Amino acid sequence: MATLSDLQTEREKLRALTARTDYESALAETVSHKDVLDQAAELRRLVAQTMGIMPGLLAQAVAGEHDETRVHYLMADIAHTVLTDMGAHAEATITTLPKASTQFKRGVQPRDLLTVSQWADRHRWLRSGTNAPGRWDTALTPYLREVMDSLSEHSPVRTVVFKKSTGVGASEAMMNWIGYTMHHLQNKDMLVVMPTLELRDRSLNPRMAKMLDESEALHGLVTKSTRDKANRAEVVEYGAHARIIRSGANSPDSLRSDHLPYVICDEVSAYPWDVGGEGDPMTLIENRQRTYSRAKSYFISTPTTTGRCRISLQFARSDQRHYHVPCPRCEKLQVLEFDRSGTADHGLKWHATAPVDAETGEVMRQYVMSAWYVCKHCHYEIQESSKTDMLAHGRWIPARPNIKRVRGYHINALYAPVGLGTSWRDIAQKWIDSQGDTSELKAFVNTYLGETWAEQGDSIEDISLISRLEPYEPHALPYRLITAGVDVQKNRLEASIVGWGEKEEAWLIDHVIVPGDTTQADVWAELGEALAQHHVRMAAIDAGYNTSAVYAFCANKRWAVPCKGIGGTGRPLIEDERKRAARLRRRVRRQHAAEPIGVDQGKALIYARLKLEKSGPGYIHFPREAAFDDEYFAQLAAEKLVTKVRGTRPFQEWVQLRPRNEALDCLVYNFAAMRLSRVSLDAPAPAPAQPDTTDTPKPTARPARRRVVSRAINR
Repeated sequence: MATLSDLQTEREKLRALTARTDYESALAETVSHKDVLDQAAELRRLVAQTMGIMPGLLAQAVAGEHDETRVHYLMADIAHTVLTDMGAHAEATITTLPKASTQFKRGVQPRDLLTVSQWADRHRWLRSGTNAPGRWDTALTPYLREVMDSLSEHSPVRTVVFKKSTGVGASEAMMNWIGYTMHHLQNKDMLVVMPTLELRDRSLNPRMAKMLDESEALHGLVTKSTRDKANRAEVVEYGAHARIIRSGANSPDSLRSDHLPYVICDEVSAYPWDVGGEGDPMTLIENRQRTYSRAKSYFISTPTTTGRCRISLQFARSDQRHYHVPCPRCEKLQVLEFDRSGTADHGLKWHATAPVDAETGEVMRQYVMSAWYVCKHCHYEIQESSKTDMLAHGRWIPARPNIKRVRGYHINALYAPVGLGTSWRDIAQKWIDSQGDTSELKAFVNTYLGETWAEQGDSIEDISLISRLEPYEPHALPYRLITAGVDVQKNRLEASIVGWGEKEEAWLIDHVIVPGDTTQADVWAELGEALAQHHVRMAAIDAGYNTSAVYAFCANKRWAVPCKGIGGTGRPLIEDERKRAARLRRRVRRQHAAEPIGVDQGKALIYARLKLEKSGPGYIHFPREAAFDDEYFAQLAAEKLVTKVRGTRPFQEWVQLRPRNEALDCLVYNFAAMRLSRVSLDAPAPAPAQPDTTDTPKPTARPARRRVVSRAINR
């Protein structure tokens, strides 16, 4: 039986054996000081040699290339190859220090040089909700390859604009860029902006969750725990400290604070022009990227109406690329076009029949039997079965190749891959079905052709209005009446002052802008002083915004009337006296009842007066004053009266062509104030108008207005 002393002896022997083994292992790995210096010198020589040949290899790789993007890719490929070879050579030759050579190889080994399309082909999976389930294959939509690759980290392109029809895969390209950023880059923050927060929750979030779940490479990057702070509707956290922030263009709070390099704006044409009174959301988004020299932006949308289409404005600033495909017969490149007129010698053509009801003899709905494409060059009839090969050999050609870092891509539904999108025959059928309905035609042009819809109707050019400026002294004329029309915004009041002469001949006197929070009394006090200075006898004030503040200002002022604009081309500018009296009797309990103003008739009346060529009854004069600048006339011409068709019934509607139209609204309210005053303008004015002694606003001394500062708000 072993004693305690024997056990202690055995323990010490084991310790000694372990110590000897560790010593021998350390001794085997020990290198002499001379060998370390020699191997270090060899590594330095290898690095110097590699760096010495690098410029020549780069120059040789890009010789003869003029496309900046291609040059960028080739240089990145050479650098990637040279660094990889240097690491492998170090591991093979530095044998005395194997651990050091392995670590050196790992340190110089660059990340795989992948484009977005290459990443998607390797790692993106589509398991549901698609006609082509399985691994993503860019070859099915070859026109998306360049779009996605322009978003790659090593691409010099900074802005990608995709103006497109529906169903061509632009949103899938967006999801591929998100996946590429999360899995391949792993350290980039990204902002994804939808038109509204509701659309973010209903569309973007489920699509992202589906992509993360179906692609194995992304599956483990984000936790699914409902209690984890990273799994919120507005933020997806991945990697060490990276985030995908999901926002809505209608929420200024979701567009603040965060500074990040990558931005996606989906359906950008549906963004509001002013969000929460803080201005254009696009400017708020751009501010988030200011600190990044290699920031990237991706704008996607189907177009909307001419003059109010954000994606068209962005596309106009780009190099304007269209996808050219070869004819199967003559092999000449061309853009696929839809022949809307039916008279062109090329484009999409179709054969349709119109069956006749045997009993009634009525011609029934036309039915497209077949559709084909006529080549622009050789007039060969191309069948849709040839489209797959045409797309594979197509290429994007810029209209403005001098623009390098802003790429714009435009494509229509004719390019949709066979089996994955709308067929040519279905496109032709939709065009036939849309005839006779303006709303359906607009939707066809926007969503099938990827083009802006041009409203046809009555409008006026702002340039022609500027030519009407006259050198008259606004307060020196014998007005019969002076009115004001006031438009109320969150951060300012705008008022046009008009002097009225015989038979409603009008002279603009001033256009006043009072900046400030319109819920505060001092802003309204300044407005009252401005109206008093101009001796206004009747003012119509928009009560559609900050209604309580408008009512408070109009209280105890018989010359100030709160108004509410109501649409409808059949509604009169103001109610007739009998109807108005009856309405006021029904609402005697209210101190102020907003006057209903038929704004559509007011706009039609103004546009008709602006088209008068000779001074006289109804003519509108504009003084050559600083207040009446380019912006004022642009706002005055901001709308168009268009005729639309719903079913078989035509109707008219005013369409806003630009986001700001305060000058037009102010003039409409001036016409309403003139009519509400009940002052007869049939007889000549005997003398210059004087303010009422009892109820008109009383002027007080105040410093001259700084119009430059005020006008800047409007810009």
